[in-house]
Amino acid sequence: MSKKLLAGFILLPIGIVLIPILPEFGIPLILLSTRFLQEKYSWARRLNLWVEARFNAIKASFRNRRDN
Repeated sequence: MSKKLLAGFILLPIGIVLIPILPEFGIPLILLSTRFLQEKYSWARRLNLWVEARFNAIKASFRNRRDN
């Protein structure tokens, strides 16, 4: 098992446990773990693509508000 996969499998449950307590740390930890896991697992790749699309849409929305 590669070091990235191992890190992903270690960080994912930690992030899940942290969400109710400290979501500002739990959510980024989950996203980081899925970045590591996307090399092998398609569900992690799809999740990352979805998150990137939502993030880009939010950035565009803020840009449009600022420009108007």
